[in-house]
Amino acid sequence: MSAVAPLRVLHITDTHLLAEPGARLLGVDTAETLAAVLGQAMSQRIPDVILATGDLAHEPSPPTYARFRQIVDDAFRGPVLHLPGNHDLLAPMAPLLCEPPSLAVGSWEILGFDTHVDHRTEAALGVRGRRALEARIRGSSARFLLLACHHPPVAVGCPWLDKDCIPEGHELLESCAAHPRVRGLVFGHVHQQVETAHGPVAVLGTPSTCFQFEPGSRSFAIDRSARTGVPGYRWLELHPDGALTSETHRLTGFELSIDLSDRS
Repeated sequence: MSAVAPLRVLHITDTHLLAEPGARLLGVDTAETLAAVLGQAMSQRIPDVILATGDLAHEPSPPTYARFRQIVDDAFRGPVLHLPGNHDLLAPMAPLLCEPPSLAVGSWEILGFDTHVDHRTEAALGVRGRRALEARIRGSSARFLLLACHHPPVAVGCPWLDKDCIPEGHELLESCAAHPRVRGLVFGHVHQQVETAHGPVAVLGTPSTCFQFEPGSRSFAIDRSARTGVPGYRWLELHPDGALTSETHRLTGFELSIDLSDRS
């Protein structure tokens, strides 16, 4: 009897799409890099689920979200779990969202939770939000759980980004660690790879599909490295026995070209 294959989750984040075709953000055509990331990922393997954790739009308008949906649909026809980030707005993004944000596949459930507030950069969760998430964890019938949000629950060593972390991040991770079914938490926002853990819970930040921020930077800075500064994504494998494995990939053959002249 053959072993049951792990569930394959493709995590993409911080796509920062613009409304107009060909428009660029800091010199990067973010729609082009999203399509290239999806194309490369699909050439490696076909996911069971795509997880998109916020800042899908940089210009949060209905045409931008329609572009996001079209680019993803052109590459993949399976389930996609969308979460909002600080650059997103709920009203125009609503057609992409499900409530509550979750996907159950096999013995796993991906539980998304919203840390964004329209027109604010910093994370928001609060005691009420944390308790609501704990209730969802307790109420899930899945054997194992992967949590997902936009903002990080931990500091990443960049003060200008760390000020926007989930304020109750430690308490949140303590709650996660207290539930043996919770095996990991993934997030975006920081435009860089983060791999740490809180007890038995893997805590994973995924690179952006467009450009990255400089690790360890004290103020806004773009990572211009040909190795770590290029668009990225993460593969997660959710195993039937509850094991979680993952690896990040970078877009190959991509030449980073940053233009800061249009930064507002």
